[in-house]
Amino acid sequence: MNTITIRQRLNREQSREQTRERLLEAAHAVIIKKGFALASVEDITAAAGYSRGAFYSNFTDKTELFVELLRRETADIDRDFQQLLGAPLVDAAVLQEKIAGYYSRLYQDDMCSVLWLEAKVVAVRDAEFRATLSEFLKERHERLTEFVTTFFRLAKTPPAAPSHRIAIGLMALCEGMCFAHLCDPKRINDKTVEEVLSWFLKTVIAVPHPSPQTALAAPRVKTRVPAKRGGAAKAK
Repeated sequence: MNTITIRQRLNREQSREQTRERLLEAAHAVIIKKGFALASVEDITAAAGYSRGAFYSNFTDKTELFVELLRRETADIDRDFQQLLGAPLVDAAVLQEKIAGYYSRLYQDDMCSVLWLEAKVVAVRDAEFRATLSEFLKERHERLTEFVTTFFRLAKTPPAAPSHRIAIGLMALCEGMCFAHLCDPKRINDKTVEEVLSWFLKTVIAVPHPSPQTALAAPRVKTRVPAKRGGAAKAK
């Protein structure tokens, strides 16, 4: 195999990845605007600038594409949690504060929140999609359960409830607060959402209170705000 053949193959692979990415970006915008049921393959391909053939070369149907969109959104969150839990542990209370700061700001990606809301609405009405989403949510619960278990192992403290139940609660509360904020942003404002999420997380993944010396020595925690799709993350 010569260099030209390798270069052509790489270019074809890169071209297909670019096509797939543009279809996903277009589908994200179309589904947010019209809803999953009304978003047709033609709408998505027209927004991406491709043909129906390009769509079906990358996805079996709209359901596969929709789940892939959800998977992309959660992949970034997984990496951030892995980074938090993989850093050298200095103090369990500091780690708890970092995780609470991150968790309490997940709702800020409005487009991701709307996408999840749409998925839940579709699942209520469509039994076939509900079964597909259920399998994906099972994966999400298992992944978050691993993070919860890892935290308690690092903190060397027993959980207040089984890790998998804590994981379900954390996911459900975050989604619920996201949707409540979207529907009633004046009453359930940013400050309220962050306080509720932070308080709940610190309650269910409680750690022993640090000694006065440890508390005074604890560094100020900078939390990474989850980046919106296409945007850069900010530190607060």
